[in-house]
Amino acid sequence: MENIKLKPFIRKDLDILFIGLNPAVISNKKGHYFSVKQSLWNQLYHSGLITKEVSKENADELIFGSTAFNIEQMNFGITDLVTHIANSNSNEVKPTEDDCIRLEKDILNYKPRVAIIIHSKVLKKFVFKHLGIKECESNSGYMGKLIKGCDTTFYNIAFPHGNAIADKDKIKRYKEVKDFISKR
Repeated sequence: MENIKLKPFIRKDLDILFIGLNPAVISNKKGHYFSVKQSLWNQLYHSGLITKEVSKENADELIFGSTAFNIEQMNFGITDLVTHIANSNSNEVKPTEDDCIRLEKDILNYKPRVAIIIHSKVLKKFVFKHLGIKECESNSGYMGKLIKGCDTTFYNIAFPHGNAIADKDKIKRYKEVKDFISKR
């Protein structure tokens, strides 16, 4: 097991908090989220959530660490359900109830306006099992407010690559998020 280099970009006043499963091995080695493929960054750009194309090599710093390229200079962040394991094979990642409790506490503490679940395993373990929310399909989009006493609105958008869901369908969901957060 590797030491985790990736530290979540999570703080108060986030407009969007992206929630992945865990750090990928290559991303962890490089020290940058989503640095294996360009997919997420392209989808965010084509949806209008970010205003400039960015390189996967340092996009997390530009998008999650600053606001210059985010729509209306909004604050975006990222965390994972499992923050202590770097593994690129999601079948080997086994989220625990403690992971779910920590994530729920983070959401309650930081209160992002929107939380985007971007991995089916997070959807199944955190949303369906831990929160007890009725099951839905991956990439179904708007899910509403899922945590009692919390105003965070949840969306479910499929992982950026490696599945049968077309980029255009993911971009459509990101555009829905853009429309939602632009209504202040």
